[in-house]
Amino acid sequence: MKSTPLVRAALTVLVSTSAMAGDFYGMTPTTCHTNVAPLFTTGGQYLDPNNGVRQDAWSMLMRWQGNIASTPVSYNVGTFTGLSVPTPFSSWQRGQQPESASGTPAAQVYCYDAGMILNTWSSPRTHVEGGGYNDMYGYAWSSANRPRPFSLVTTRNGVLGTWPSELVLQGSMAVPLVTGWNTSNGGATWNGISNPGPGDLLNSGAAQLSMFAYLRDTSHPNLRPIAVLAGAYANNGSTTCPTNGRGNVSFDYPTGAWYSGNAICTTDVSTVRYTGATMSISQFSDLRFFRMHYTRQNLINFVNRINNMQCASDASGNLIPNSCNCSVPGTNCPPIGYSTNPDHYVIEYTGVLGEIIQCNTTGCDTVITDRQISMAARVYGYGSFWYVD
Repeated sequence: MKSTPLVRAALTVLVSTSAMAGDFYGMTPTTCHTNVAPLFTTGGQYLDPNNGVRQDAWSMLMRWQGNIASTPVSYNVGTFTGLSVPTPFSSWQRGQQPESASGTPAAQVYCYDAGMILNTWSSPRTHVEGGGYNDMYGYAWSSANRPRPFSLVTTRNGVLGTWPSELVLQGSMAVPLVTGWNTSNGGATWNGISNPGPGDLLNSGAAQLSMFAYLRDTSHPNLRPIAVLAGAYANNGSTTCPTNGRGNVSFDYPTGAWYSGNAICTTDVSTVRYTGATMSISQFSDLRFFRMHYTRQNLINFVNRINNMQCASDASGNLIPNSCNCSVPGTNCPPIGYSTNPDHYVIEYTGVLGEIIQCNTTGCDTVITDRQISMAARVYGYGSFWYVD
């Protein structure tokens, strides 16, 4: 595989940083996409049948925006994402028709790059349970091929021993554009907003770009997978890591999945060993390198918090029992009872999620008609790894 300068630079960062003396082993294949047509898909909730995620393959899943994954787009989407694909643009881009160079929803895949434009102006007014319009660029494994990210390595560089491995998510990302609009006169006049502060862009919607991985407990195959997310951008997020050391644990909707969702922070459920950037609440056009580690102990902590319904903590870091806003697990939140043995877990799907949700003064939902929001993002060289210290 030919190595581009940015790939070589990323590998240099990976092996030369003094804080990163361990070894990395790739889980996701490093693939320069040249035939991208099969990669663009659409589907519903990840846990439902026919979710659109390709198995043992990369995919660009475009959800809740209509049937846009099969229609080529000819305008230069890179004007917004910063990803310049070769001409004809339609070979590498899919999106909404009729298209508009003002930025109708679209996605790009080219070699190691992916681009996304999410835009509520022309997307269907559809309620999305647990989230909003989103694109997911990632890799999934079929059940027989799923790696065990927390396995114990017994042979390393020809030496016998026991070394615990960690899950690593990493990639270079940019969020060049996030813009909101609101109107007070039924749409005769729209006001554009781009600053991220409360009362401004947040009045139009929420936008995020996050790395993710779904993990499945093989000892309890009927339980749903659990997810970890690491935020690169969130206009409604916080750039300050929790002072009490506790990460966020929650669930997306009652029949969905438990997840830990954090900025790039060291908490009880995530670990930072090296990263080139931390989460931003302001848009940025330059590609920044993001990395998050999940240790065996992080996973144990995450699972214990799920099983004990400890979503919240106090200022001192003490976990609060029954703080997940759920009275009956399996009914008004996902089931519990996951294994605390990291060896039981496999990774089934990992990638980068771009998502937007329209808002009003009382909350966020995609049926709102007096608010609009759009986001453009670029992803380069995303991958997941085993790390052995």
